[in-house]
Amino acid sequence: MLPKCQRLNTRPIRLESGRGKTHDMSTEVEIERVLATVTATLNDHKLEHFEASRVQEIIAAALGGEQRFRVDGGGGLHDEAGARIGAIRRTDSGEWITERQNPAAARSDTAIPGPPPQGKLRKLLTKLRVGGA
Repeated sequence: MLPKCQRLNTRPIRLESGRGKTHDMSTEVEIERVLATVTATLNDHKLEHFEASRVQEIIAAALGGEQRFRVDGGGGLHDEAGARIGAIRRTDSGEWITERQNPAAARSDTAIPGPPPQGKLRKLLTKLRVGGA
């Protein structure tokens, strides 16, 4: 016969101030949640072009309305310290992907440049190529 198990103390532990991670720091879980949410939402909505304001709304919704991350016009995702922690881009097949980046890398606070403006002929060719695929 097996011995009876005792119930463990399951009260939450409160850390003293100054110890552990503070609430204003981005956690790996938050970053991964944001990147996964952005990828899924952009692909579900089948957006043709990157819209920083729309992605910023998606990020805020993933974090319960908090504005912990900032998106630049080229698809760079920056934390509250300004370091680039991710990149959002569209593949040649039209799929949106996100990539985690090292915020400790040199020049990680640099914004990703946006795409150059397209002429009317290039827009038409791009639309025909994407629509015909």
